[in-house]
Amino acid sequence: MGRGNGNVHALHTRLVSGATQRDKMKIRNVAIVIFYDQDLNILVQERGEYSKVGEKYGFFGGQIKEGEEPEEAMERELLEEINFIPKDLQYWLKYSYIIPEEGLYKDWLVNCSVFLAPVTKELENCQVSEGKGMLKISLEKVIEEDGFPKNSTAFLKGLRKKLCSP
Repeated sequence: MGRGNGNVHALHTRLVSGATQRDKMKIRNVAIVIFYDQDLNILVQERGEYSKVGEKYGFFGGQIKEGEEPEEAMERELLEEINFIPKDLQYWLKYSYIIPEEGLYKDWLVNCSVFLAPVTKELENCQVSEGKGMLKISLEKVIEEDGFPKNSTAFLKGLRKKLCSP
């Protein structure tokens, strides 16, 4: 009988400890946009000196400030980064992941409000003010996370389905 209570106590301790750990976790809320074309390429930012965890590439967007809605943050960030807001900017989903890499945001929980917009000529002609430039990469390569923070692109598997369905 005492042994069973010990197991329950140990389980309770692990659960409480896990909850406490999550409560102490630092959180970063961001809005990002996935620019895509009909060939399933994604337009990404070459990070350069703007890299936070050693990544070579990132999605356009950034932090949602306190009191700001994701849509407001998305538009503000796009104006800052490329001085352009696409006409067809649509909210798609929310995605969360933990950053395992060393760097400024190691072990932070990142909550992404993800928007979609097609690549247009106007977009391709924009000058990037943050990072080294922009680059088109195949959706499959982006999903593989080569050059991206770990765990940050898994949600894109659903984009393939969305863009390829009638």
